[in-house]
Amino acid sequence: MSSPTFDWLQSADRHTELKDPVISVRRLALLDLRRTRLARFDHCLVYATKHGGYETFVPPDRPRSTSRYRAVYEVDTGLHPVTAELALPSGNDALEFRATVEIQWRVADAVAYVRSGVRDVPRLLTGELERAARPVTRRFAITDSAAAEARLLDESAGWAPLGAAAGLATTWNLRLRRNEQAVAHQLRLQAIDQSTDEKIRAEWRGEELDAAIDSRRAALLRLQAESAKLYEVFLEQGAVRAWSWYLTQYPEKAHDIVQGMRDDQQELARTQLELVRSLFDAETAENHELAEPRRHAIQALTRVLAQPLVGDPTPPDEG
Repeated sequence: MSSPTFDWLQSADRHTELKDPVISVRRLALLDLRRTRLARFDHCLVYATKHGGYETFVPPDRPRSTSRYRAVYEVDTGLHPVTAELALPSGNDALEFRATVEIQWRVADAVAYVRSGVRDVPRLLTGELERAARPVTRRFAITDSAAAEARLLDESAGWAPLGAAAGLATTWNLRLRRNEQAVAHQLRLQAIDQSTDEKIRAEWRGEELDAAIDSRRAALLRLQAESAKLYEVFLEQGAVRAWSWYLTQYPEKAHDIVQGMRDDQQELARTQLELVRSLFDAETAENHELAEPRRHAIQALTRVLAQPLVGDPTPPDEG
């Protein structure tokens, strides 16, 4: 079948993006005896009568004879998707919302579509949507895109279906956002806020780190001061008292302290006994010269003998 046979013919298959679902238009002769198939089996055929009427044959129906028809329209009744971008006004005429619209359409009434004379379905549908949406979005500021979108979708429930007058059945969804300039401005503000937050967080973390360092330094200084005080008090105490005080501070070192105290007491006793022996054995000093040293030596000896050794449970005799 050659193209001159048709008044209108477009090469379209099942996956073609269509603007006009009328695939072909062909005038019929009064005696059209050709039995060549005019269309694919899954396309609708609309026949025009000589009186201006139309008759539709949907698959699998086909006319037995075409003698009483003057033209035939082959119409694609499949489902077709469309994605479009719209500019919708905001409360400020200088600023516009950007709308992304996803539409699915199909021919529901082939005769109505043929009568409508529409040749660009996407433009028909987006034009109807734009005219209905403009009064709604104009009530909102450019910064209120979410509220404008919600109101638009809510009010659309009361609108006439898109393309219904042209015999089309449609479903659609819309997403509204600010225009490019407003989006770019918001992104700049967001970048500034994020940069400021990073700087504030860095300062805050730095202060926390400085505080932790100062706290560790203060703790070290307190430890050093306590250690210095420990040695100072220890040196101020004498022998057994010092060891006793140290034992109260560090009870786990009791064994070492007791052993040290025993050695210290033994050494002190030996030293004082040597002193007493040397005084009593001296032949060079007079008796009246030795009286006072002897008294002190006897007192020292008495204190040593009266002091019990550490670990000795037997208390000294009193009186």
